[in-house]
Amino acid sequence: MSPQPTAKPLKFWLLLIGLIAALCIAGIVVLSLHRQPGGMVRITQNGQQVGLYSLQGSRTLRFKSASGGYNLVVIEDGTVRISQASCPDQICVRKGPTNQTADPIACLPNGLIVEVIAAEGTSQLDGVSS
Repeated sequence: MSPQPTAKPLKFWLLLIGLIAALCIAGIVVLSLHRQPGGMVRITQNGQQVGLYSLQGSRTLRFKSASGGYNLVVIEDGTVRISQASCPDQICVRKGPTNQTADPIACLPNGLIVEVIAAEGTSQLDGVSS
């Protein structure tokens, strides 16, 4: 007679999957708690800061990449968005406007990252320092 299979391996895997799911949910909750309306926009390209702007007022900014691509960044109504980009996937454009910290807009083909940060003179915790 062959031995009966035990349920221990199944219970182990179910417990492991449940633990991983709980950790993922906890991480999402912690990250969402760090989002808050910001007052400034920091724009970096290829790791170098290329601009720091207030979210107040309206302006359209054009950034060229080293490869000849471009992004149009629009600041209006207290939000920032990328309205046009030369990248093929258009993920940065489809992201839409934001005014929240911890919610960057990235155009990886053009090396551009748009981040909302706290206004100068205010303190802000990020996901690393808290």
